[in-house]
Amino acid sequence: MLLEGDRMIRRMVLTFGEPLAVFAHKGRDGLAVSRDFQMDCAGAELNTAIALARLKVEVAYAAALGADPFGDFILRELRAEQVDVSRVEQVESISTGVLFKMTSGLREDPSVMYYRKNTPMALGRWTGGGCAHELHLGHFSWVHATGIVWMVSEETRAHAQQIVQTAFENGTPVSFDINLRLKMAELSAWQQVLIEVLPYLRWLMIGDTEARQLFGTDQASDVDAAIKQWGFRGEGLVLKAGAKGATVYRDGGTHHVKAWPVERVVDTVGAGDGFNAGFIAGLLKEWGMEETLTLASLIGAHAVTSKGDSSGYPMWSSVESMLKGDGEVTR
Repeated sequence: MLLEGDRMIRRMVLTFGEPLAVFAHKGRDGLAVSRDFQMDCAGAELNTAIALARLKVEVAYAAALGADPFGDFILRELRAEQVDVSRVEQVESISTGVLFKMTSGLREDPSVMYYRKNTPMALGRWTGGGCAHELHLGHFSWVHATGIVWMVSEETRAHAQQIVQTAFENGTPVSFDINLRLKMAELSAWQQVLIEVLPYLRWLMIGDTEARQLFGTDQASDVDAAIKQWGFRGEGLVLKAGAKGATVYRDGGTHHVKAWPVERVVDTVGAGDGFNAGFIAGLLKEWGMEETLTLASLIGAHAVTSKGDSSGYPMWSSVESMLKGDGEVTR
């Protein structure tokens, strides 16, 4: 739900994906010699769900994870964030996925090591959580997905495709972030995913680096022309460029927002997911595009101030103060 004054407006968002337990390396030593880690939960869609919940948007998360301590930990964290997890399935005798994240050398972005080949979703044990049926019944006002789900397994891909197609058929807006990960599949496979999903999307979200990899350009008008050739007939394109801000391209025109200033970048992971949440929340609040992009930029900026993938996302009260120009109360 969205809080507008004293009125609560129902705006249930559905997102789905593979959750992971993440161990963040606290230092800059090599992983082989480090013994100091911080455990958290991760996954692009999970991050977006948490950011939406903190913005007081009612959000449901669908997934499959192991009936193990890591799975229990992830469910507890999601419940604490007030994310609806009634569509999360725990599978016996199969492990929840794990990743290790470390910062080393001269790189600002952390390196990531995944251990997710034998998870419930990778083994095809996700049923889809009944989400397609619920979409037929009109239970959701928005669906958000990322390309990662399409790469986890063929069974997971089929359920994900059914969800976005059903949403489209029922007039439910679908936003999609390609979230390209070359460790999961080669570039041509990601291009094929876009070809499959573009006809069903209202909004495509993509990073400038991803755009150059997929289309050979990061110019919004050129990317828009390319995705239309692949079947996109939605409302618009969101091109995210990190510290350079973000651009929305729709109806032949552009809206641009500068990146919200950040004094110190700690970890960039989760910034794009937080941006997506702010963008969705702004549209559900029926804000104008400039206000929506400002909100998205603010949430993305908060994400980079924390080592955890989602721990830096702000609460709605803090967001309201900052958007009003009041800043955050520190004492």
